[in-house]
Amino acid sequence: MTARRQFLALVRKDILIELRTREMLLSMFLFAVLALVVFHYAFAADGRDLTRSAGGMLWVVFLFAALLGLNRSFGREKDEGCLDGLLLCPVDRVVLFLAKACANLVFLLVIQVLVVPVFALFFVQRGFGAHAGSFALVVALADVGICVLGTLLATLAAGTRARDLLLPVAFLPLAVPLFIAATSATTDIVAGGAAFGDVLGRLGFLAAYDAVFLVVAYGTYDYLLGD
Repeated sequence: MTARRQFLALVRKDILIELRTREMLLSMFLFAVLALVVFHYAFAADGRDLTRSAGGMLWVVFLFAALLGLNRSFGREKDEGCLDGLLLCPVDRVVLFLAKACANLVFLLVIQVLVVPVFALFFVQRGFGAHAGSFALVVALADVGICVLGTLLATLAAGTRARDLLLPVAFLPLAVPLFIAATSATTDIVAGGAAFGDVLGRLGFLAAYDAVFLVVAYGTYDYLLGD
């Protein structure tokens, strides 16, 4: 079986398992919607325009929803012994990493497609449809970084007893630059109607961030799974 077919089979496996149980998607969606509702009634109850703060609120929601999913990405397979079976298969471990990161990316994107309309309803008082492409690109590049870094650290945390604690502790400091760039770009697009050229520098930073951690994952993933 070629690496491409192995990759597609592994991604399909993760998606089918999640479609049967819906544990991860349901918990991520409920948390994200509940957080937006709480933010809305806590900060916008008096009718204030929170558009300038909306980017930060959105990425806080995305951050913790992603952590909920990432905690489950390897935990379930480790608890049920599935990971040991995968390691016995003739599959390159980098392919295993890319498949797991891609599946996590799919789950995160599904949640975001469902949550962004709720966010726009609660916090955006002026339309930003004209710059939806820039917004989508910011979200996509940030999501790749979240899933690459998160999958790498979830693998590291899966073999520990305190994985639910270790993953956020390791992930949050490393993800700070990504979330600063994503929040800043999102706020400019949503509140100021920034065009593609106005956020190009931050898009370049997000792309470089993604590339750095892809290289780190490529160089270390064999060791992480072997350990």
